[in-house]
Amino acid sequence: MPEVVITCDWTLMSDHHGKEFLGFGTTTPAFILPEAAYRRLFYPTMRCDEEGHPEQASYGMRKIEASLLDAGIDARVIHPSYLHRYMPGEAKVMLVSGHDYLGLNPPSTTFAGIMKKEPLNRVNFMRMMRLPHVVEAHRRGMKIIAGGMPAWQLTEATRSKLQWVDDFVKEIGGFDSIVEGEADVYVVDIVKKALRGEPLPPHLVLTPKEAPKMEQIATMRYASVNGLTEIGRGCCRGCSFCSVTTRPTRWYPLDKIEAEMKVNQAAGITEGLLHSDDVLFYGSPNIMPREEKILPLMSLAKKYYEHVGWSHVAVATLMTKPNLLPKIHDILCQGTQSWWGVEIGMETGSSRLITAAMPGKVAPFKASQWPELVTQSAGLLNDNSVYPACTFIVGLPQETEDDVIRTIDLFDDLWDFKAILVPMFFVPLGRLNQRDWFNRDMVTERQKELFGKALTHGIRQSKPLLDIFFEDKKGGAHRAYKAAFSGFIDFIGFIAKYKGLIHEPEKGRHHSMESPLQHPEQIPIPTITLR
Repeated sequence: MPEVVITCDWTLMSDHHGKEFLGFGTTTPAFILPEAAYRRLFYPTMRCDEEGHPEQASYGMRKIEASLLDAGIDARVIHPSYLHRYMPGEAKVMLVSGHDYLGLNPPSTTFAGIMKKEPLNRVNFMRMMRLPHVVEAHRRGMKIIAGGMPAWQLTEATRSKLQWVDDFVKEIGGFDSIVEGEADVYVVDIVKKALRGEPLPPHLVLTPKEAPKMEQIATMRYASVNGLTEIGRGCCRGCSFCSVTTRPTRWYPLDKIEAEMKVNQAAGITEGLLHSDDVLFYGSPNIMPREEKILPLMSLAKKYYEHVGWSHVAVATLMTKPNLLPKIHDILCQGTQSWWGVEIGMETGSSRLITAAMPGKVAPFKASQWPELVTQSAGLLNDNSVYPACTFIVGLPQETEDDVIRTIDLFDDLWDFKAILVPMFFVPLGRLNQRDWFNRDMVTERQKELFGKALTHGIRQSKPLLDIFFEDKKGGAHRAYKAAFSGFIDFIGFIAKYKGLIHEPEKGRHHSMESPLQHPEQIPIPTITLR
């Protein structure tokens, strides 16, 4: 049995019915319906062998697992429901990973704030850390090390701001070490120290200068959830509210990407998700997409996966080379695949706010072009069978009432956009990490209208998107899941109408995505010099 156990809570230890973006459902509270209903909808139990090794696990855990195995350390990813087999006793170190430990990231804080209930990811993480055998193993000397993107949520800085976080950390006996940053290389050192019983740093922040070089990043040994395959790290856009932009940009060579795709294929995974902070940046040293890099990547992905999706892409990147997306469509939409999804940070409808908080997001265009770029990218995406989840930030420190009005106007222009528009409360990350959280008590009437517009748009578009979502899935089980999701949408619609939350677009502001305001090729692109 492994001396080092790598785990996460139940909301992350799931394949979300083979649809990665359904994982967003774990950031909501169990509202009216029991938690078990949400579990069946959004995070069904991952299959495991008798030792608790999951068939698939989150990509970040697989990379840490591979780093330790490559170093000769006995480590494995273990499902949280099997932790009792390893502790107290066998496990000497427990590495904790996650996406949003305490529900403090933007989607969770938004849903929890609106519904005044704890989000499911927080409930499940705290439940896991309170398991009697975990607590007892820790008391007997097992070291617990927390890392990953949400590690900041457990630090002294967060505990000093949120009393309930401090109370929780004290209740479970604390963490032996909290590591922020890319720990692919460092994890070997800290785990060896833990196994030898040496003192560990209570809190360590790995700087961008300490980020691993591409050749130092291990190739995963076992399958990742939904075939997620990382193609690069870092982003050069420089948005003030984002922590990812502090990382240096690095791209995996195709042979390294292919090696991990082979691992997933060998595990029987037929759908894959290409992950980077902007997929269309792949292989580029700057913000200009390189067709000669992108198209071979798409062909490689299609070689191993029947259905290929993307994690993220930027509006400006799409619009810099709008003729590239149709070429990608022709590669991906073959066989059983007829569409794909992606997450896009549209953030705002205000050109002024773009300049104030995220000037790099619009490059190489001008900030004044932002609303038009967004509406044109919407037409471009749907025309090429891409149906995204689009996030917007509410409550940025630089935001004014006029900025909110501009975003409301943009929602009206996007009324026929087959997508999910997701406004989220500002969370102090990136260069704004010293600011305060935006919360429910700060919401203005205009911001309430914005949330109402997003909800109404979501209810309107969810049914046709559901048909698209499940069109390539056959069998009674998938028909049952589709029916369950359809009923859930009807339920949300009923509640919204009952509470008066439906907000239709203003007359004259509704534009059809069938007839774009302007062809993408007609938007003037300024001449720029990139180093």
